Amino acid sequence: MKKTLLLIAIIFLQISCSSNDVHDKWVGESKQKLIKSWGPPVRILHDDENNDIFLYADQIFTTNHSREVSGDAGPSYWKYDYMYINKSGKIISWKNEKQKFPPQSVDAKTIGMASKK
Repeated sequence: MKKTLLLIAIIFLQISCSSNDVHDKWVGESKQKLIKSWGPPVRILHDDENNDIFLYADQIFTTNHSREVSGDAGPSYWKYDYMYINKSGKIISWKNEKQKFPPQSVDAKTIGMASKK
């Protein structure tokens, strides 16, 4: 019984961390490799240090209105992936979030991380 619970806990931990692993593997890679794999970003923003922030966005529609989504997102929201790229073209960081506003409304101040090293 203890082994089964331990196995379930390990599997749950791996599943919960897997989405971060997808983004973490990109740190240190080139923006050309990212574009080749993910396609062109929806928008390219610039932080206070004039580094690039690639914005990837997916609009999500949920059918279960009672299910709570993080923040104020609600039953229809945007899933954003931000990839921070330094001046030499290397990915230095990433962030993802769910928001109600569309990609046209996003700017470096809106995402709350105008500069990230």
